[in-house]
Amino acid sequence: MLHKRILTASIVAPIVILGVLILNSIEFALALALILIIGSWEYCRLVQINHLTGKALYTLIILVVTYFLISTSSNLIVLYATSIWWLIALIWVVTFPNGSSLLRKNFAVKLFNGLFIFVPMAISLMAIHSIDKALVLFLLVLIWAADIGAYFAGKLFGKTKLCPSVSPGKTLEGVFGGAALAQVVAILYVYVSTQAPLLSDFLIFSFIALVISLVSVLGDLFESVLKRIAEVKDSGNILPGHGGILDRIDSLTSSAPIFFLLIVFLL
Repeated sequence: MLHKRILTASIVAPIVILGVLILNSIEFALALALILIIGSWEYCRLVQINHLTGKALYTLIILVVTYFLISTSSNLIVLYATSIWWLIALIWVVTFPNGSSLLRKNFAVKLFNGLFIFVPMAISLMAIHSIDKALVLFLLVLIWAADIGAYFAGKLFGKTKLCPSVSPGKTLEGVFGGAALAQVVAILYVYVSTQAPLLSDFLIFSFIALVISLVSVLGDLFESVLKRIAEVKDSGNILPGHGGILDRIDSLTSSAPIFFLLIVFLL
C-alpha cells in the first residue's frame, strides 16, 4: 500500500505543482471545477445519494453556488461562517459516535455539509491564487508536510491515540510530528520568498504553519466520521493507494478557508 501511495504521489504532486504555478485564473478555476465535480460526486456516496440524477443535481448545485459566491464580494462572510461550521465539525469528531445522530439521520444536514466542505475551499483557493500563486503552493506543501510528518512520527513514536473511535491509526505523537515538519516548511518558505527576512516574518509563518497543521487533521478526521457513518473505507478509487479525490483533499477542505483568513489578517 505504501509503495502505491508513493508512486501515485510522485505522479500527481508534480502535476499539481505545475498547475498551480503555470495556470492563469480561468484555467485554475476550470481545474478546481473538475476537482469539485469528482469530489462532490464521491461525497454523494458518503451521504447515500445513489441515483445518477441525484448525484448530477447535487454536483451542479455545488458548482453553481461556488460560481455565484466567487462572483460576489461576500467571500469573507462565507469564510467566517465556515470557520464556525468547522468548530461544529470538531464537536462531531470529538463526540463520535454518540454525538453523530444528527449526521446519521438528518439528510438536510448532510447536504449542507457538502456545501461547507467544497464551496469555501474553492473560494479560498481562487482568492489565494489571485493574490500569489506561491501561497497556494505553500499551503499545499504545508498540508503534505503535516501528513507525511504525522505518518512517520506516528509509526516511530505513536502511543497516545488521538481519536480512536474515528481513526484508530492517528496518534498525538503523529500530530506533533506533522506540526514539526510544517514548521520546517514555513522556515524554508520565509528564506526563499523573502530577501531580508525579519524575526516577525518567521513568527507569522510559523504561526500559520502551526494552525494549518492542526486544522488539516480536523478535515481528515471529519471525512473519516462521514466514511464510518457510510460504512466505506474510501470515498472512491480513482487514485491507487490513496482512494478518491475527496480522500486527498479532505485536509484541504478545512485548511484552505482558515489559511486565507490568516493571510488576510496577518500578511
